[in-house]
Amino acid sequence: MSFKKVTNILFLNVKHILLFIIAICLNSCNNTPKKPINKTTKTLQFKASNDQLTNAFIWAKEKALSYAHDGQDAVGYWYEAALPNREAFCMRDVSHQAIGAEILGLGKHNLNMFLKFAQNISKEKDYCTYWEINRYNKPAPEDYKSDHDFWYNLPANFDVIFNAYRLYNWTGNKAYLENKDLTNFYQLSLKEYVDRWSLDADKIVNRDRLMHLSNNLEATKFKKSRGIPTYNEGGKAATLLGIDMTAATIAAYKSYAEMLKLTGDIAQSKHYDKKAKETQNFLDTFWWDNEKQAYRSIYYEDKSFDYFMVGDDQAFLHYLLYFNALSDPNKLKNIVDQYEQNFDKIIVELKSYLPIIFYENGYTEIANNMVISLCSKENKRRDYPENSFTIIEHLTRGLMGINTNAPANTFSTLSRLDNENEWVEIQNVPLLTNKVSVKHYGTSKSVASNESGEPITWQAKISGIHQFLYVNGNKTKCHTETNTSQPYSYYTVLLNEGGQATVSATP
Repeated sequence: MSFKKVTNILFLNVKHILLFIIAICLNSCNNTPKKPINKTTKTLQFKASNDQLTNAFIWAKEKALSYAHDGQDAVGYWYEAALPNREAFCMRDVSHQAIGAEILGLGKHNLNMFLKFAQNISKEKDYCTYWEINRYNKPAPEDYKSDHDFWYNLPANFDVIFNAYRLYNWTGNKAYLENKDLTNFYQLSLKEYVDRWSLDADKIVNRDRLMHLSNNLEATKFKKSRGIPTYNEGGKAATLLGIDMTAATIAAYKSYAEMLKLTGDIAQSKHYDKKAKETQNFLDTFWWDNEKQAYRSIYYEDKSFDYFMVGDDQAFLHYLLYFNALSDPNKLKNIVDQYEQNFDKIIVELKSYLPIIFYENGYTEIANNMVISLCSKENKRRDYPENSFTIIEHLTRGLMGINTNAPANTFSTLSRLDNENEWVEIQNVPLLTNKVSVKHYGTSKSVASNESGEPITWQAKISGIHQFLYVNGNKTKCHTETNTSQPYSYYTVLLNEGGQATVSATP
């Protein structure tokens, strides 16, 4: 074969090889997956025809997120839930801030902090955990010196259990039902802790207020504060019990009974449901003064009582509503009225519980004014972390009426707008595995969108009793609920990802 032919063959082979390589490269480029749309960049937004409410939400969102820490500290993901600048989180505040935090997208923070409380329960502390934990993953020295000398409010274990169940219902995260550290905390708190501190309904009135304290009390830093039987830190020195303790115990028993039912332990679920009923009976008899037609709030060792009080931190009947321990509408209204009349005299830590209570009981104008007041510059303690986090919940769950039911993969809405406000909307609310947006026009029309996530059921509630509702313009027979302070009609709609629906009382 001549040199020229060999050269030609080699040239053709090289050419084919190059063309083959180019083809592979082009084919590879064409099959490169397109970058998916990052829907997590859609952030929580709130707007209303009332500019003051819009501004309140914007302020609260920015302030609350400024307190969130992204895991660089020894304690891991956490947010501030204590006095400002303490760099710590305490059990009561975390419990109360948790749903607001979840709405803000701080789910990792919630689970981590609840686990920290659960992991530090111990027999040496008489089945208490650390009341307050700081960013260094240590018990905050402001509240802890040793396992025998620390500050502790006894309702806290029950508050954590109640809110762990609420977090499960909001997120669908089964860690709150199944994590071994958490379930150990629930079990110890509702058995050993109750027994150790004599908190059962048949023992609590005759318990020793000063149990499990040092023999040399004067040498301790926290004196009688190791086991305060209420969140009320004021009042007389000889406080034996607060009504909030009873309400918290009921809530914990009910919550754990539901968690056990969901995990298939029916026998234990019935046991704790029975305990809840027994404690509820104690609340309805011991704490109710039939002669005065009023609830007592504090019980003292000299057998005397205090009632609704204003000043310092002693107005504590709102815990009956917070812990869902009160159903009588007349008694409930009486408590709401007392708080409305004395709102300006109550400290921020307690005010932060109130707006949602007013929204849920038909006092929207008052609730709106409370929200605006709590966020205003005139509120000298508005930077208290609990304030900003709870504002998010007040407007989302209160005004918008958004709630969740994790086992049913459902969220519900109910507009609580008043006549002075035309519309309100919230976008990209994280709940269950989804992000949803909701807009209300008055109380007669609602629009909901499933922005991201799996198909989810929307239960659209419309205020008032109606035989029919209009679903995307189509007249449709609906259901009604009258056994509530705000009767409503409802219809359920399945929303696929990207889907939107409108439900209204009129065409």
